Amino acid sequence: MKAPKQSFISNVTTEDRLDPERFSDWLRLLRVTAWVKRFTDNCRKTNDRNKSRVLTLKELQEVENMFIHKTQVKHYPEEYSCIVKGQPMPRSSKLIPLNVKIDEQDLMRCDTRLTHARFLPYNVRYPIILPRKSPVTRLLVKSFHEAGNHYGTNQTLAAMSSRYWLIGGREEIRDWEKKCSKCKKLKAKVLKQVMAPLPPIRLKKSMRAFANSSVDFAGPFLTKQGRGKVRQKRYLCLFTCLSSRAVHLKIAFGLDTDSFLNAFYRMSSRRGFPEEMYSDNGTNFVGAYNELLELYEQMDKQKITEKANNHRIKWHFNPPLAPHFGGVHESMVKSAKRAIYAVLNSADITDEELLTAITGAEGLINSRPISYQTSHPKDDTVLTPNHFIHGQIGGQFTPEAVDSTVFNVKKRWRYVQEIVKHFWHRWLREFIPTLSNRKKWHQETRDLKVNDVVLVIDADKSRGEWSLGRIVALHPGN
Repeated sequence: MKAPKQSFISNVTTEDRLDPERFSDWLRLLRVTAWVKRFTDNCRKTNDRNKSRVLTLKELQEVENMFIHKTQVKHYPEEYSCIVKGQPMPRSSKLIPLNVKIDEQDLMRCDTRLTHARFLPYNVRYPIILPRKSPVTRLLVKSFHEAGNHYGTNQTLAAMSSRYWLIGGREEIRDWEKKCSKCKKLKAKVLKQVMAPLPPIRLKKSMRAFANSSVDFAGPFLTKQGRGKVRQKRYLCLFTCLSSRAVHLKIAFGLDTDSFLNAFYRMSSRRGFPEEMYSDNGTNFVGAYNELLELYEQMDKQKITEKANNHRIKWHFNPPLAPHFGGVHESMVKSAKRAIYAVLNSADITDEELLTAITGAEGLINSRPISYQTSHPKDDTVLTPNHFIHGQIGGQFTPEAVDSTVFNVKKRWRYVQEIVKHFWHRWLREFIPTLSNRKKWHQETRDLKVNDVVLVIDADKSRGEWSLGRIVALHPGN
């Protein structure tokens, strides 16, 4: 036998179109409900129908009291029944300390100790009780939160306390603040991850400084060109050795590719061509790399010897908008600026004076200790970047060779090599262990995933104008 077919009417479920769960705005819920209530009241009347196009305050208050009353009865049925019957509330009830009373609108109010404070409004002395985790409470919290321009928890709670008594008010407000899209933008934090291990290039030992280098720009510095002439901008081009942390400072007369190439060639002529270079993803660096490639290709086709080919440079560009990739030269830029500004002291200078100040700052930075200085007199002199550049400590040169009477080029060369080798052994023993600790970014957090919505930082706009972005692809690295 086949089961009888159910009628269509039996499958239809009655749905409350005015359920607060269906609304996202408290005032909209009140206005829609008030219009529906007026319509139903007018349908029951034959005369004296309300045909006004504006809702009155009385109508809105009646609808608001109706929703609050339904919420209180739904969440506290036993307490409400006991109060109506004049019986004591259950001992486990959270409303016992509030001394609950029911007013003329059948609303549960808190009978506070401010009863005799006649100068206070009635709602302050007898606030309406709102249960936690109810749709009505959520809409009210959202309304006060947005009316207060997304202020903090205390401001929203203080504004609501003038009319309502929230059970677990702070937790309820914080729950909404976690869902508020604007608050997420205002309180969003920069994504961080555990600090990565040092790249192999930072731990590579070489027999000379600046074999593996990094470059960055700083400035501008205004210099005078003469009486009655316009002042020109000059920039600091900083090269730093990734191993010894030595610096080489040059003046760049512009931010174009040619100016950078000239500064790069001047550095290479004195310190030697580096094997690998790291830089930010600036247009001047990108252009320099392209020109270097064209230069090398052209030289290969002509008369480049095998020895000249060994001077080719492998260039690495840091990702855009990622300054933490260039922390090794950003910290040196900060130190160089401090040293230069300490010498210049906002003076009106010429190009020659700026060059002198930059050279003095270079010597000062390269004389700084990079290892721990002990107080024992028999310990070695503290290690500085100058040891790797030309074997001196800010003016104290390397001791002369033992064979000072009879000059021997071969012995002298081996002696210098032993000194350099000694410095690199000290570098491995004294300086490298100081890089082991992570000074920040200690906690591991969730990595970004595809389709994550993020807030894109824009340095040229205020935080409220930052645009939203969606992750479409990931490029993980070490």
